[in-house]
Amino acid sequence: MNESNPKNPGPAEGYSVDPSSGLLYATGLSDGFRSYAAWCHFAPLIAAISVIFSSGATFVIPPLVALAMWQIKNDESAFIDDQGKESLNFQISLIFLSLICIPLIFVCGLGIPLLIFGVPALAIVGGIMGGVAASKGKYFRYPMCFRVV
Repeated sequence: MNESNPKNPGPAEGYSVDPSSGLLYATGLSDGFRSYAAWCHFAPLIAAISVIFSSGATFVIPPLVALAMWQIKNDESAFIDDQGKESLNFQISLIFLSLICIPLIFVCGLGIPLLIFGVPALAIVGGIMGGVAASKGKYFRYPMCFRVV
């Protein structure tokens, strides 16, 4: 790894495009980097589940976990930097989506099912899909995600 510029680790890390699907894959990554990128997606999901069963203040903890995971190793790999940002953006988006559901409770009554079932289902499925994709070295993008970071 090139120590002079940690954001640019050198020629070992790159990407390739699968011509049949158009998906972007990271190349030259160690297993450790792929695993860490996967945990950038899994850790906020685990944090959300554990907080739900302990205190219920789940909307604050997962973005903080995603932020911490991203900041720990974002300078060691461009892939980890990208996937950490994506995970953090998704956790922030889940907060926005939850806040959008609150007025829907009063307007049409649809907010309660979306808040109880829709947003958590999106968080669980998205977190699993992101973690699995990152573990394979695939650049993953969440659906319904506002990219603010």
